[in-house]
Amino acid sequence: MIKILLLLILSFQVNALEVPELTLSESLQEQKQGNEFLQIIWNTDSVIADVEAQVYLKTLGHELTRYSENPDKHFDFFLLNDDSINAFAGPYGYIGVHTGMLLSSESEAELAGVLSHEISHITQNHLARFSDKTDKQTYIMVAGMLAAALVDNTNASQAIATSTVAATAQQNINFTREHEWEADRIGTNMLIKSGFDPKGMAHFFEKLKDSANAQEFLRSHPLSVNRISDSIQRTSRIDGDYREDTFEYETLKARLYYDQHRRIKLEKDPDLTLYMQAYDAFEKQDYVSAKTVIEQLLALNNQTPSVTLAGRIYAKLGQIEKSQQYFSQAVDESESAVYYAAQAYLDNNQTSKGVNLLKRYLKRNKGTYLSHKLLSSLYVDAGLVDRAHIHNAKALIHQGKLDLAISRYERAKATTSSQDLFDVINVEIERLERRIDLYK
Repeated sequence: MIKILLLLILSFQVNALEVPELTLSESLQEQKQGNEFLQIIWNTDSVIADVEAQVYLKTLGHELTRYSENPDKHFDFFLLNDDSINAFAGPYGYIGVHTGMLLSSESEAELAGVLSHEISHITQNHLARFSDKTDKQTYIMVAGMLAAALVDNTNASQAIATSTVAATAQQNINFTREHEWEADRIGTNMLIKSGFDPKGMAHFFEKLKDSANAQEFLRSHPLSVNRISDSIQRTSRIDGDYREDTFEYETLKARLYYDQHRRIKLEKDPDLTLYMQAYDAFEKQDYVSAKTVIEQLLALNNQTPSVTLAGRIYAKLGQIEKSQQYFSQAVDESESAVYYAAQAYLDNNQTSKGVNLLKRYLKRNKGTYLSHKLLSSLYVDAGLVDRAHIHNAKALIHQGKLDLAISRYERAKATTSSQDLFDVINVEIERLERRIDLYK
């Protein structure tokens, strides 16, 4: 279903005769379309429910945007469970990456190259102001196609897609090719500035032409022999000391492979092998064996994925204090470590500590959908139903579901006994109502 969606986003929204001038902020129309698109992403039920995976992709993506041509634009990143080699850029800076894309990358520079390419589509306004470039009827047809992609009806989806795409395919593909070349050049510059090997993008493109799983990407990102040659030539003479693959990237790839095949892939890195052996035992609920292996790993490697997994293992063994010691070792107050630390408190009947930990983090950080859902569960366990509704509302906002978020806030109002909290909730409802009114 989502494959149709991804084809449409680029093939219709890059319908511009020339590259627009850069703008420092998005229009209200783009924000509205972005919110609609955000709901579409979540309604596919494809967003990976792995906080480490989502935090990793968002962190990498936002780091790359700092080196983009327009870092003040809004961006967000999602990892979607789909075997195809694909990535896409949607309105208001929403960028999706399929697990098939991540698994097919052979280095972090290749993944960063794909992200830089998609970021460049957005900073160059290849996607923005779609409704200004087309008539309302075309926009309605595209909206219908996006909706069709969400229903489990292949024939209906294909019929709508075929009838609309056929009429405009040749016109769109010409403009798309022009924008693809520009995104290649700008994305390569982003890689250089961020310290990644700029050859990463060229190497990945070179692999795509021989991959059967890359058809969706190739349809929405036309890739010619000349484009590949240009990317290779442009970066062939560039040398430097580039960033090595992080342990976060390596462990994410290994976990995704394991989750798909339920077995460990043979790894060259002994640290990664130990990590996956501990992860395998953890997944099989053999926590004693997992503890033995993780201790071997920690003697060699105490990076964030290692200490986070150690914390999860010790939490399952009921050694909550030791688990929290490991979680606290995660660098830069990693959201994934905070999330699992709070989950450990919930699992070990120390709910108030979990509430305080995650609440403190979310006061300082936007957080992910998953963290707000967990805090809601913690509040339910603590008997604070009004606050549980509030964080359910915040989670729904992360999904773009503003009307449902207001309903949750109304439930919070109906259950709270705190006048101060009642007043805060009213402010949040009014803010969301104004936002909805602007989108109409």
